Amino acid sequence: MVNSERAEILLRARADTEDLVASNRDEQVANAITWLIANGLLSSEKHARATAMAQHSAERMDLLLLKLGLVHEEHLAQALATACELPLVRRADFPAETQFSSLLQTDYLRAQRIAPIAQQDGTICLVMADPFNTETINAVAFKTGLRVLPAVGVGSEIDGWLAANALAKPSAHENAIEMADADHSDLQRLRDLAGGAPVIRWVDQLFESAIAAGSSDIHLEPSSRGLRARLRVDGHLREIAPPDPSLSEATISRIKILAKLDIAERRLPQDGRTRITIQGREIDLRIATSPTLHGEGAVLRLLDKSSATLSLDSLGLSPDTVEKLRRSIRKPNGVTLVTGPTGSGKTTTLYSALRDILTPELKFVSVEDPVEYQIDGISQIQVKPSIDLTFAKALRSILRQDPDVLMIGEIRDKETATIAIEAALTGHQVLSTLHTNNAPATITRLMEMGVPEYLIASTLASVSAQRLVRNLCSNCAEPYQPSDALLARLPGAANLAGAQYRRPKGCSACRGTGYRGRASIAEIMMISDDIRELILRRAPEKDIRSRAMAEGMVPLLADGLRRAAAGLTSVEDVIRVAGLE
Repeated sequence: MVNSERAEILLRARADTEDLVASNRDEQVANAITWLIANGLLSSEKHARATAMAQHSAERMDLLLLKLGLVHEEHLAQALATACELPLVRRADFPAETQFSSLLQTDYLRAQRIAPIAQQDGTICLVMADPFNTETINAVAFKTGLRVLPAVGVGSEIDGWLAANALAKPSAHENAIEMADADHSDLQRLRDLAGGAPVIRWVDQLFESAIAAGSSDIHLEPSSRGLRARLRVDGHLREIAPPDPSLSEATISRIKILAKLDIAERRLPQDGRTRITIQGREIDLRIATSPTLHGEGAVLRLLDKSSATLSLDSLGLSPDTVEKLRRSIRKPNGVTLVTGPTGSGKTTTLYSALRDILTPELKFVSVEDPVEYQIDGISQIQVKPSIDLTFAKALRSILRQDPDVLMIGEIRDKETATIAIEAALTGHQVLSTLHTNNAPATITRLMEMGVPEYLIASTLASVSAQRLVRNLCSNCAEPYQPSDALLARLPGAANLAGAQYRRPKGCSACRGTGYRGRASIAEIMMISDDIRELILRRAPEKDIRSRAMAEGMVPLLADGLRRAAAGLTSVEDVIRVAGLE
């Protein structure tokens, strides 16, 4: 087609689009918003919020609503189509392929969020996420030599169609250039998608669902079919509806952007954190990403500050355990250890213990990785291995600052253990955690780390091993009697007079699980003179355990059984977390 013909088409396209759109753009946007409000798709509160922000922004009101996630993308597309008197074309009406690959490059189509879907009688139907983009209409008219008939489409549906179709077939030279810029283009595409309304809306809904369900973690796991989404509630994972498969990468990118992580780095694990507000509640998020066979996955730990009471009396521990723990942490010096596997509530117990003894007369310092709860009155230090700020280095510095009470997030190696114990020897109260299965095994673990037995014996005040059991739902739990065979295998079951066992049933209040919330069970071993003697002799773990039980230590299983006998949890859940002896 000669240049004069193209110029004529361009002038006609400009005239058409200016008459159709540009001359009354503001009025059409206002009509679209009125339509949304009239159809109950935009609340007056959300409209007022967007109006207030529009005073400080140059963006059009419809784009601002979409950016803030205040309207659904599908609803806005319908409103714009109605206001502009243009057809609305949905994904189901798109063709399987397009015939414009030789003229219109994929990168351009993606950048403008347009889809050329049909040609007839010298016209081309162009589905657009933004029908007011007259420059693009004019450019397509000039490039194709066809008159453009615009239609309105849903942005994410246009993106999905472009991703599913190999529209561009460049020459060898063009291909070389595209390969050189592939990473940059893909990164920009991810940024654009991650900032789009569908992704923002899904991630926000994910957070709201997780908080409403009382989740402790969110798991996003890539697979060949898309992103799998699961919430950990009361220690168990529940699957929820995933995002559209075309948005899987963008969803992980959105999570990484929130945590200020590098979205360009998809080969290595990354860790970060952020803070969000959901339904008036302040939530801290710890985010860990990892590369997998099918793409990046992410696990998000939710820390709900508004629900964290951090009190020893609210953990669900037995009164006897709480009394022993208080006695240990109120000593002027010594080491108090809380042990158990990951996710057993160790850190929450330590924070609760600190709150229990917090007073202006003493200086409190903690070294953590990460800092999970921020507490006024405690100088909290975040470990940063990337700059070589380890537990050991931080502890050496802290001991020169004259602390009275020191909390160490976790004892991981001999160096940290030795510094902690030496701190207790010089008159400090030290609280920390360790990964062991039971209280007596902690002695063995410290010795395996290389800590001399005389240091352990002279500084250790108590060791508490704990687990989390699920609380029965108060609305639907029903009475029942465990079998005699099962009770015979449970230590001390025969001596629990007046036991009122209950089991889960399931109702709407507990989402059919029969459980709501969790509580701690624990065995606490106080370090007496006799146990110190056994430690000095490097006695076997079973001898230390026998001595501790003779002195009143209630084993983990027995403590859980007492809670089950009170009708607060089920026997089966106690066995699940504590095992049978």
